[in-house]
Amino acid sequence: MTTRSLSGLLVLLGATATLAVAQTPAPAAKKTAASDVGFIQKDRPKGAKTEITSQTEATFDNATSVATFVGKVVVKDPQFTLYCEKLVVYLRADRKGIDRAEAEGKVVIVQENKNDKGEIVKSIGRAGKAVFVPSTGDVTLSIWPQLQQGINNQVATDQGTVMILNRAGRLKTIGGSRVTLVDADKAGLSQ
Repeated sequence: MTTRSLSGLLVLLGATATLAVAQTPAPAAKKTAASDVGFIQKDRPKGAKTEITSQTEATFDNATSVATFVGKVVVKDPQFTLYCEKLVVYLRADRKGIDRAEAEGKVVIVQENKNDKGEIVKSIGRAGKAVFVPSTGDVTLSIWPQLQQGINNQVATDQGTVMILNRAGRLKTIGGSRVTLVDADKAGLSQ
């Protein structure tokens, strides 16, 4: 198996594939508060680059505007790092950005943000599947989703539970889950 990166794919496919990771900047996001969910809150830096690597396969279908990456996929972006077994990126009809991206198989999304005290808080989402829609800023985690922000956790208690995180830092959970909140001040911990 050889590792293929997006840059190698671009050489093979030409400039049209560059849109597979082009995203429009997110609207200004509010400062992350200690109680907010950390994902997708940062503004996308101007000129930001995303690198996607996969160990088994990387393809781009020009006719359908779909890029597919298979085998230990890693997405390194200034806003997050994503790990999964398969990533499918669907371009918008005008090819000026992403319509949606779907990650499947052992999905892990990691992001670090500063809280209102200026401290770094790591947020980690795990699921069997994650779907990101840039136009809404929603990330939908399904198939045993769980979310950890700092020392706080929310874990699905049912396979069918869905967690939807939005750009404003709000989380909506549909289905059974268990939440563990730790009072950092009383526990002697800093978040």
